[in-house]
Amino acid sequence: MIAYWAMPYLVVAAPPAIVLLTILIGGCTMTRTTANEPADRVRFYSDRESRAGDELIRELDRRAARAEVRRLIDAARR
Repeated sequence: MIAYWAMPYLVVAAPPAIVLLTILIGGCTMTRTTANEPADRVRFYSDRESRAGDELIRELDRRAARAEVRRLIDAARR
């Protein structure tokens, strides 16, 4: 009896849920290219010769440097 009452809500909620799951799953398998590099071949994060690790390290170093600059600015203000 409860299933009959909930059925209209499930029919309305199912399509957005399916679209959301499709987008999430598609994002996990999406290829990546950089702005400087033309898309002459498909690159995945999991490729052996992928530079994703180097890009990640560069981004983490940039964030660490930015945090250090903020800390120095805060220390100079005191």
